[in-house]
Amino acid sequence: MIAKPLAVIARPDQCWNHIGVRGDRSCPELVKVTHCHNCPVFAAAGRKFLDAPSPPDYLDAWTVRLAARDETREGDESSVLVFRLGDEWLALPVSVLVEVTRFRAAHRVPHRGGLLSGLVNIRGELHLCVRLDLLLGVAAADSPTGEELRRLVVIRRENEGWVFPADEVDQVHRVLFPDLSAAAPTLARSQVKLTRGVFPSGSRSVGLLDDSRLFQALRERLR
Repeated sequence: MIAKPLAVIARPDQCWNHIGVRGDRSCPELVKVTHCHNCPVFAAAGRKFLDAPSPPDYLDAWTVRLAARDETREGDESSVLVFRLGDEWLALPVSVLVEVTRFRAAHRVPHRGGLLSGLVNIRGELHLCVRLDLLLGVAAADSPTGEELRRLVVIRRENEGWVFPADEVDQVHRVLFPDLSAAAPTLARSQVKLTRGVFPSGSRSVGLLDDSRLFQALRERLR
């Protein structure tokens, strides 16, 4: 934090540090004002501090800080949930996230398969469960995930909702959209089409999915 020098407050002869609320409380004025903050002596010292000249670089330092803060505020920043499908780490905006719950097998829908894995019961409601790994062309992980890591992710956009299994769910991260880098050309074509960009998370590269395109693709493929 950038601040003016506190030499005024640090002086040892200030009454509130000795006979006021920060001292032995022997000041007779405390009977009237209750607290040093209400005392004219304390108020006068505060005005003296605020009226003191600023250090030479004070205004310049705050100009730089406020300018940087405005640049961040103007950027398109969002919170995203990071999860894993196969060996790929992906993310979706938390604005479409309803909940993350324990994994359970979907009940197959007769004469349907592939992208639609079936129906799952979550809190007494039936939801369509889809295979995002198939939609995105994500290959299975080299090392199969233990069941204890698998989760079901419930997402909704407007009046449209889906559930998909994730091999692992990490946590919520903050992402600045202008800092996203382009998706690697080695990714599956469908994944590149549905990805806004890539951002680093520790040693991982995480692909941020475009929720609008994702929901449209699911709607078109499963209509």
